[in-house]
This record gives sequence, C-alpha cells and structure tokens, in this order.
Amino acid sequence: MPFKIDSAIMKLDDESGKYDLVDPDGKFNKKDALMVVNSDDFITMQLVINAIIRNDFKAWRDVKWEDDDSLKAILVKLGYNRDEIVEMLKEF
Repeated sequence: MPFKIDSAIMKLDDESGKYDLVDPDGKFNKKDALMVVNSDDFITMQLVINAIIRNDFKAWRDVKWEDDDSLKAILVKLGYNRDEIVEMLKEF
C-alpha cells in the first residue's frame, strides 16, 4: 500500500499578491504553521517515499550519491525506468 502525504494547494491571489490555502477537506484549518513545497518536489518526495517502501534496501546501499545530484536522480539510480515511475504516480 502506498504512503500518502496529506496535502493542500497554496494559490497566489493576483490582486493581493498573497497566497491563499486551498484546502477543501479542511485538513489544515486548525494548523498554526504550514510548509509549502514546490509541486514537482512534492511529487518527487512522494515517489521516493513509495520507492523506499517498495524497495529491499540493498539497492539503496549500492546507490552512489554525488553532492550535486538532485533528489529526482535517486529514482534513476535505484534502477526505476519511466514506466515504473508512471505506475508509482498512479498509486497516489
């Protein structure tokens, strides 16, 4: 079963120049502070979490991580191809 991160959308109000929380389910209406993450990074984090859950961890020890690698590069280094990443995206 895939792990799901609770999320909402922050939308820029063109008139005020401020962000509004779009939270139709009310998951965050009583929170004092929220963290905003770029949508591409959020998807990458979700994919990495699901890859961790699905992986046997041996592959993680074999990954050669460079200081200038992006987080997105880890999926490729773990051996996931495009079709597998698409399937993981469909899970959430």
